[in-house]
Amino acid sequence: MKDLSYFEMRAHLYEKEQHNTVETKFQDLESIWFCTRKNVKRKLKNFEEQGKLSYSPGVGRGNPSKITFHSSFQREVERFVLDCIKKDKLDDIVQLLQFDIPKSWVASISPQLQKMFGMQGAKGDKDILRTIISRNLSTLDPVFSSITVENHMIEQLGDTLVTYNHEQDEIIPHLAHHWQVSDNGKKWSFYLRKGVRFHHQGLFTSADVKYTLERFKQGTPFFWLVRDIVAIECPGPYVIHIHLQKSNPFFLRYLSAANLSMLPKDIPFEENQWIGTGPFRLKERSKKRIILEAFDQYFLERPFLDRIEFWKIPMDTVKTVTYNISSKEEMEDGIQKREMEIGFRFLMFNFTKPSAVQSHHFRTALFHLLDTHKMHADLGLEEPVEATSFFPWKSRKRSRDRSLVPGLLQLSGYQGEPLQLYCLDYPKAIDEAVWFQQQASQYGIHLDLTSFDFDDFYSFSFDDKADMIFMGEVSTSDYHLSFLGAFYNEVLLFRRFMSEQQLIQIDERLEEFKQATTNEGREKIIDVIEDYLKDNHLLLFQHHPVKNRIFHPMIQDIQFKSFGQVDFRKLWIK
Repeated sequence: MKDLSYFEMRAHLYEKEQHNTVETKFQDLESIWFCTRKNVKRKLKNFEEQGKLSYSPGVGRGNPSKITFHSSFQREVERFVLDCIKKDKLDDIVQLLQFDIPKSWVASISPQLQKMFGMQGAKGDKDILRTIISRNLSTLDPVFSSITVENHMIEQLGDTLVTYNHEQDEIIPHLAHHWQVSDNGKKWSFYLRKGVRFHHQGLFTSADVKYTLERFKQGTPFFWLVRDIVAIECPGPYVIHIHLQKSNPFFLRYLSAANLSMLPKDIPFEENQWIGTGPFRLKERSKKRIILEAFDQYFLERPFLDRIEFWKIPMDTVKTVTYNISSKEEMEDGIQKREMEIGFRFLMFNFTKPSAVQSHHFRTALFHLLDTHKMHADLGLEEPVEATSFFPWKSRKRSRDRSLVPGLLQLSGYQGEPLQLYCLDYPKAIDEAVWFQQQASQYGIHLDLTSFDFDDFYSFSFDDKADMIFMGEVSTSDYHLSFLGAFYNEVLLFRRFMSEQQLIQIDERLEEFKQATTNEGREKIIDVIEDYLKDNHLLLFQHHPVKNRIFHPMIQDIQFKSFGQVDFRKLWIK
């Protein structure tokens, strides 16, 4: 990738330019390039030698220096883009577009580029945000959706009866403006807002709540959210009574889950024509792109953005254009947002089939081999945040000792038989799995590596084959509800790959978790469950991902919501 610091400087100074000349101070250039004054001088000298500019230092302390550019900024941008198109360097074009450069300069050059990256310009006064996704989405059906990006999309399209406020740690009204619970905790009554419209203009009523809840059937991933419901009554269009078979103080939190977004009863659910009450409606879903448009009749504050376009771009290009893929090069450009994901990467063992992983000694040997710090150093990645918990603030460093591996393997009875290791079909995931495969081979452990996609994940196609699998887990803003869901969701590996006896141990603790009335009480139970996982090496924690996102300078009020994703409801374009 080319060094675009020259264009970064020109974009930054462009508004102050007069006849290709501008005055500036070293401090200004130091701040945009994130470098020392010495390096600023070196860069300016290089640009001067390349014939791009003439530089005259300021006379006297504190006086600005003068830079005269030898060509107009627009001409240089056009020349650069044409050269990139000729050489098929789309990543350099996209990096250039992160700077504050008039979109028309690029759009006028290449209709093909204009079409791919949505550089048509705004229609009227509409604000359009364009970003990318690196893969085809799996299902957007709330009954089944268990993947981070898909659930985040559902949050844009739908609304729940109540929502969870992370800052206040409380449930707040949403589609339901009030609620009450009976003394025995088994009957919940909700009073619904009037005048709330679905995207097809139908009015939201209690019948839609009943229909939505009854879509979750036994055996579906999120049935656990409605498992305790024994009856639903709709005495009126804006009142609904939900009867539970037993008291569950955590039930109100269940109703804030994105998967319980309300759907209209009067039309069958069709995920390519997603109808909800959310702030955005689904305008288009194709193999090439997904378009969301603001819903003007939204019952709360309308989003500032008029339209969001998600373009599907190959992974090797994604690293330079999207704001939610970590890349060292991205740190030099645009508005930088560094966020630690409330999630973790891990190696999960399959206890539902006979293999060497059933041995505690064997799993302990792999624990000493899977050193995330060594992995990142060997692969040239930045120093990781080691994970020993679901949550970063609970994680502590654990010591490993490879000298123990041979003895542990001998105790385990492992005879060198091939074991099946699975990982997601992403370049970084494959690199990490190959590293682990190579480390294991040094001790006579034979791992056959297979990659999979999310269709394989949902179809359970590898459950009878995989002995271990690299995967990740990401939390919503409701950490405790996400912790429950990690073990209750029948699609996720914590329930799919654990033995019946292991799940009995965990489920007993989760019942206590749901009945706990304080955060402190639930945190203690989380500690007990995590200690059980770590003491028995039922899974091996790796690291907490840190994501570096790059945003166009015109994007304002960048906030992160559930799953560490951008809150599109708050974004606006300056």
